Amino acid sequence: MSFSKNSTRAFAPAHISGIFIIDIKNDPIHSGSMGAGICLEDGAVTTVRPAKETTIKINGDVCEASTTLSTIKLLTKKPVMVETTLSVPIGAGFGASAAGALSTALAVNKTLSLNMTFNDLAKVAHIAEVKNRTGLGDVAGMTCGGIDIRKHAGIPPIWSIDRIPCSDEIISWVCFGEISTKSVLSDDIKKKSINKAGRFRLKELLKKPTIDNFFMQSCAFAKEIELMSPQVRDAIEAVEASGGIASQAMLGNTVFAINDNGALSEFGEVKKSRISHCGAHLL
Repeated sequence: MSFSKNSTRAFAPAHISGIFIIDIKNDPIHSGSMGAGICLEDGAVTTVRPAKETTIKINGDVCEASTTLSTIKLLTKKPVMVETTLSVPIGAGFGASAAGALSTALAVNKTLSLNMTFNDLAKVAHIAEVKNRTGLGDVAGMTCGGIDIRKHAGIPPIWSIDRIPCSDEIISWVCFGEISTKSVLSDDIKKKSINKAGRFRLKELLKKPTIDNFFMQSCAFAKEIELMSPQVRDAIEAVEASGGIASQAMLGNTVFAINDNGALSEFGEVKKSRISHCGAHLL
């Protein structure tokens, strides 16, 4: 990744949704999802600097990155070089596109002296996500960090996003592949199933807002909407048998857990990151 006096770096945490409720409206600012998710210290680090033409690189490779590109176009007509390093996989339920977009928005604002507020930058990244159908509630969760509870769809002010108190627990995960967010969001029957389960599980979580209940309700939600692969189901059961707690990352073919006690290592390469208690910010 290149650096210069005119470059700016920004970070956005990865965000794993455990429960979500789809709420699409005509206005993308008020569209998105309600639900609950968890932010990680892993995520996206983005460097932005002025350039002759707009180019986006992710982990060193030039790519289209439609959500990040849309974010840039909503912010400025000036060309920029954007270089994002992701420490989480793409399309696996970590909100990678949202993290790239939000960290880019923060860095573009600083580099080009746009003088926009944090909330306004978050709105831009959220609009880009919704329009590209790469996510619904990840940007909102990334604004505050921790374990977020979003009672309203869209991109509400940070003060209206609640959180579950927790320490900086280590989250372990194993990824089995991708699930297409676009394909799920375009399936009306699946959306009805998701929303019915999501409303009930969010209500149950609010009765007891603890990290253990977050995992319990998230896991029940994942089973009810029937997006679990056999590998995900087996890995969750193995973690529970070892005394840990686990669920499926939404939307991804990924299991995330606390205190897996080595159980996940039977299923593939295990990655670990602590819960991040701060939202996206400049570096």
